[in-house]
Amino acid sequence: MATRDRVIHVTPDAYDRLEREAGRRGVQPDALADELLAAELAPTEFDWESALAELAAIRGRMRGGSDDAVAIVREGREELERRSL
Repeated sequence: MATRDRVIHVTPDAYDRLEREAGRRGVQPDALADELLAAELAPTEFDWESALAELAAIRGRMRGGSDDAVAIVREGREELERRSL
């Protein structure tokens, strides 16, 4: 992979931690910074199917949805009818 030099400003503490971790891994700080950035900022494919399934499960556990409102109105009408008899 071709690289170009870029300057990124970090706090002295962040750079010290980067240097220590790079030393622990036996790599240069630049290489570690590149690895960490690539891992953290890597594009990911979003799984729409799973997200929609999770939302449907959440909706199923929630009270007060549109189905509940219809049932509540129906129950209220039935109760009023019973009271008026």
